[in-house]
Amino acid sequence: MLTSTLPGLIKPIKLARQGLILKGIIPLEQMKRLTADAFASDGVVEVDAAFRRDGEGYALLEGRVETCVQLQCQRCLQATGVSLEIELNLAFVTKESRLEQVPSIYEAILLDSEEVSLVELLEDELILMLPIMAYHDSCEAYQYRTVEELKVEEEGDLKPENPFDVLKQLKRDK
Repeated sequence: MLTSTLPGLIKPIKLARQGLILKGIIPLEQMKRLTADAFASDGVVEVDAAFRRDGEGYALLEGRVETCVQLQCQRCLQATGVSLEIELNLAFVTKESRLEQVPSIYEAILLDSEEVSLVELLEDELILMLPIMAYHDSCEAYQYRTVEELKVEEEGDLKPENPFDVLKQLKRDK
């Protein structure tokens, strides 16, 4: 089964039994926590994943998630696009005692209920992939100025130009 409109809530155990393939987009604006510090929340999250069961009976979600988030460059303080790409290898379990038994190639997800929000699940994975600091490959660092420097700049801008300043300069040069 293939879907382009991604469901809001999913039942991972049931979908793994059915072998559902998820292929579609989620608007980035639905991921409020991911875009909380972003310059813009426009864009999309591309999802290409499949539910299946492995040989041991674990419900799995495997696939790929991609997006680009506009974060603040920590050098120049302007927006910079940060591409996020995730390879999903999730195993869903319903009992806490089974968490330790999940093979290490999968990230174990403990289900509190039968349904889980697909947007929140993918948002959590994307947040974990955010860099500690975002920055352009090459940009000029923002020049911080003290309050005194700003006052001097403002006074310099407001001060009218005196035509006789040139004569003062010539007198000093002699």
